[in-house]
Amino acid sequence: MEASRSVGRAAPLKGWLDELLVIALVIVALILGWALKSWVQGQTVSFTSDDGVMSLRYPADWLEQVNKGALLTVSDVRAEGVFKPAFSVAARELNPDFPLTPRELVVTMSVQRAEELTGHRVLSVDPATVDGIEASKVTYAYVTQPAGILQQAVPVVVEAVDWVVIHQDEAYVLTVAAESTNFAQEEGTFDTILASVEFN
Repeated sequence: MEASRSVGRAAPLKGWLDELLVIALVIVALILGWALKSWVQGQTVSFTSDDGVMSLRYPADWLEQVNKGALLTVSDVRAEGVFKPAFSVAARELNPDFPLTPRELVVTMSVQRAEELTGHRVLSVDPATVDGIEASKVTYAYVTQPAGILQQAVPVVVEAVDWVVIHQDEAYVLTVAAESTNFAQEEGTFDTILASVEFN
């Protein structure tokens, strides 16, 4: 009789230990999954301009895109939304006989962007620095129409920021852009890319 009682007590205890083991394994698996995701997302790719003057790092899971006139354009094609978060850098040679400040360049660029982008609107222009170099930071918005199979989708409002830097008689424009509804959640990635920029 005593033996059967002890077996009866052991059965619930064993079941409870089994459940505890399953919970522990799930927690370990979640932690490992999170760690793997963080490691993958933390990987970066290095980019250096052909002349070796500028370099930066961007997330390894972002893909390079074709963008005429840009030294580099990359975007997170796996992100949600129609317009994918993107970073690009362009450079143009300046006339050393007519030196310009970053802010003066911003005026010219804003006129050009207003001609090229639907609903272009400058939201703010602020002084900034990139790799310790004086820059102008321009925040603006515009409307883009989805292309391809998404042509019937509602137009999207894009928020973008240009950092205009003058270095060695060249103007560099570093641009980040994302759908306005997603811009805040992408800012951490954008800031990390910008912090990696170096001019030689």
